[in-house]
Amino acid sequence: MSHPWPEGVRFGDEGLTFRGRTARDLVARYGTPLVLVDETVVRERCRSIAEAFGRALWAVKAFPAGALIRIAHEEGLGLLAATGGEVDACLRAGVPASRVVLHGNNKTDAELRLAVGAGVGLLILDNEEEVGRVADVGRAHGVRQPVLVRVVPGLEVDTHEAVATGVVDTKFGVPMPLALRVLRLALEAPELDLRGIHLHLGSQLLDASPYEAAIDVALDLLVEARRELGWTAETLDLGGGMGVAYTDERALDLRGLAATVRSRVVDGAAARGLEPPEVVVEPGRAVTAPAALTLYTVGAIKEVPGVRTYVAVDGGMSDNLRPALYGSRYTMALASRRSDAEARPATVVGRHCESGDILARDVPLPSDLRRDDLLAVAGTGAYEYAMSSNYNKVGRPAVVLATETTDRAILRREDAGDLARLELPTAPRPAAPRPAGVEVRPARVRDARSLARMVESVAAEGRFIRTEGPITVRETRRRLRVGWSPDHAELVAVADGAVVGHLGIGRTPHAGTRHVASLGMAVAAPWRGRGVGSALLGAAFDWARWAGVEKLSLEVYPHNTVAMALYRKFGFVEEGRLRAHSKKRGTYEDEIVMGAWV
Repeated sequence: MSHPWPEGVRFGDEGLTFRGRTARDLVARYGTPLVLVDETVVRERCRSIAEAFGRALWAVKAFPAGALIRIAHEEGLGLLAATGGEVDACLRAGVPASRVVLHGNNKTDAELRLAVGAGVGLLILDNEEEVGRVADVGRAHGVRQPVLVRVVPGLEVDTHEAVATGVVDTKFGVPMPLALRVLRLALEAPELDLRGIHLHLGSQLLDASPYEAAIDVALDLLVEARRELGWTAETLDLGGGMGVAYTDERALDLRGLAATVRSRVVDGAAARGLEPPEVVVEPGRAVTAPAALTLYTVGAIKEVPGVRTYVAVDGGMSDNLRPALYGSRYTMALASRRSDAEARPATVVGRHCESGDILARDVPLPSDLRRDDLLAVAGTGAYEYAMSSNYNKVGRPAVVLATETTDRAILRREDAGDLARLELPTAPRPAAPRPAGVEVRPARVRDARSLARMVESVAAEGRFIRTEGPITVRETRRRLRVGWSPDHAELVAVADGAVVGHLGIGRTPHAGTRHVASLGMAVAAPWRGRGVGSALLGAAFDWARWAGVEKLSLEVYPHNTVAMALYRKFGFVEEGRLRAHSKKRGTYEDEIVMGAWV
């Protein structure tokens, strides 16, 4: 039986350790749910696959993180992209386009233009229609695009039907009876350089026999192609699907598979009078699945007498859809401590509002499991994060890459700001009446002392504005001397002679962005929720219209959800995030950029 835990995992008196770090310590730094990836294992598996097969493409869809894409490239693998988005991810990761291959059963025109224009090394034609479409794009770019034709071998394999792709009835590829026709069309298109054929059998295959059968089918097709078309293929792409251990499976021996494939191709080609084509493989999960685990925090534990024990964790189908989608199984273990209690079956469920949100049924866990314990799930390095979602407005987990000496987050945890970043205004900008007893007006120099005290009180909270330390009256007075002009405005809300709110706004200094003004606002704690912020924002829009400003911009901390809700009412939308942009009390904080058209 293969071991489902990454190589760097140990279990001892402190529970699970990952490359020498305890689960508790890692969770204290990064929170849960948390995906831990063993960088050493990823690199070793990339090198081993490259050495065994010669030419291999890592299927980016397994875990499309830029750091992992770069590692695969550095360790000698090409990259297989299923969409334009994955091509873009490879390019952003610094991979030369020539090392990227694009496949997919329904490529858009924009994806074809991106791939051909960038110069991808291969483009895999999935159907007859794509021959003409790719030729048109090649003509427009003045290039001859190298291509493969994906054919369907029509083979049944022992895997879940949802991930079987080489059967006759599939959405992928050219059916075998039509293969020669599509190959002929590709050969006749001067904009295409037909290099060979591609096929794929399915995922999580645990023995070599399907590959052997597929090689025979492919070589028979190449014999026909030579006879009918006078064409000899130089490349045979056998796809991926190499299975790994999740529970009690025996992972496919990749070096053994490589030797079997090489022998079958060389011997089969010789028996058919063919030159053996170069073999390409496309491992996905085989690279990253065995290198990762996920940590969860235990929440509610529910006993149904005589039926089962439910253990709820702080993740679920939003970060790992595979159990609900495919019935996938995983190995789980208590990670935060050692337990000598008797194991009993438990069903581990997520936090989502779905009865099907089940991560594992009847897995053995210690009978003394309790709230706030940590659970570890092995083998989560492929198709878990890649298929994650924000169902129930839950953010995706953080992903940490570790070696013996370092650990670093390569994907940060999504927060409330991320979950709202695509929201657009749907209602008219609200009227902004002045609250009773409050005057909103341009600031005057004599407001300086009161304004400094108000800003200092907000700064002392340490949560809402960048400012820290004492606020001098002299500096405040200097700012207020130019309190109203077409380039700058200082607005205050005053109640009973005291400043209770402030908004500063000014044009950006560059000629290309003179149509934009940036603002910052603070409201004294006792006056929040009473309309002061709305009144100041309304006045800011009035100034912008007077000054000819077309757009307003601001930055806000992700945790300041009340302020963000107010800004959205006035038409502000998220436009980006400034990573660790503020340093407050020794701690770095992100800022969210929001903008609104006047």
